[in-house]
Order: sequence, then structure tokens, then C-alpha cells
Amino acid sequence: MNLKEAGIGEGISEVIVTTKSASGEPDAAPIGIITVAEDENKHFVKLYEGSKTLSNVMETNKLAANVTDDAVLFVKAAFERLNETHFSLFSGFPMLKEAKSWIIFDSVFIEKRSESGNFIFQLTPITVKINRKEVKAINRGLNAVIEAAILATRYALIEDNREKEEIKKLIGLYVGIVEKCGGRREKEALRILHDKTSLQI
Repeated sequence: MNLKEAGIGEGISEVIVTTKSASGEPDAAPIGIITVAEDENKHFVKLYEGSKTLSNVMETNKLAANVTDDAVLFVKAAFERLNETHFSLFSGFPMLKEAKSWIIFDSVFIEKRSESGNFIFQLTPITVKINRKEVKAINRGLNAVIEAAILATRYALIEDNREKEEIKKLIGLYVGIVEKCGGRREKEALRILHDKTSLQI
């Protein structure tokens, strides 16, 4: 099943992954879906040890990719628990109401990488729904918000002070791009990122 029409292409596609626990409790987190360039039907995901996403996938063997370009939603999903008003059900699985497309994947555990603490899963798409087909020009502000949010989550996990300083410098560069190129949603996302982290951005 080729997922290009749903917004998943070769390389790493940044989406908001939704999962549910065995008891049905929904969760959401920004995660990259990896698609092999040589075979666009091969998809993988890396999940971090201790994350709610990993726990839920281990319990249900499923996850869903929610394709969206809403910067605010990305930052909120990274730094706070989304409440139930953000979710709807598709084939009995929690999805984000505002997503442009939904892809439900079966997941199979492949390996644990001890050096990084990543758990690698191979994904097989089982259901796809495209909610909105939109053509939009690239906004550098959106991309910069996503990069800043990813770096901010890493900043919270590392202890090396030199690495922390490098991350802060990079985040500063992305903040400048958002301020120059971003629209209202990107700038609101940046404000939320500032409020949710200890970083002075």
C-alpha cells in the first residue's frame, strides 16, 4: 500500500502518532514514520524506552499516523497530554479530529538498540483515510517550529552541558526563522513551546 496520497513519503515523515492502551485510553505524540527510499512499502518507527507510546504499542501492536501541518498541535502533543476533545474514533482507534489523513498500522517489534534505548518496529498499513486534500506552499516557519520542538524534547533528556548549549543555539536559529517566516499558528506554537520548557527562547 503506497501512502504518498495520505502524505507519507520516503525518508522520515513527521506526524502525530496516536495510540491507545489495552484499556482504551488514547495518547498522542509527535514521531517520525520512516519509509525506505528503495521500497516505499517498507515503513518503520523508533520508539523510546519509557514512553507511553511504546507502552501502548507493546499492548496493542497498533499505532496511527495523523498527518497535519498544525504547528500548535505538534507542540501541544510533544509537551502536554491532549484531552479527549482532540480525538475521534476511526475503525475503533483514536485519531486527531483535525488531521488531514489517518493511517492505522500494525506494528511488529524488530529490535532494541541498546546504545540509544530505541525500540524499532516494522509497520504495515491496514487502513487509510484522507480527510482533506490540500495544496500548500512550504512555510519555513512551520518546519522551524517542528525542528525546535524536537530539539527541546532532546534538551530535556540530555545531561551534557556542552550538548545542551549547542541545542540552545540551534533552537535560537529556528526561533529566528519562525519570527521571520511564520504565521500566527507558528508563532503561537513558539509561545507554547516557551511556556512548556525551561528554555529561554
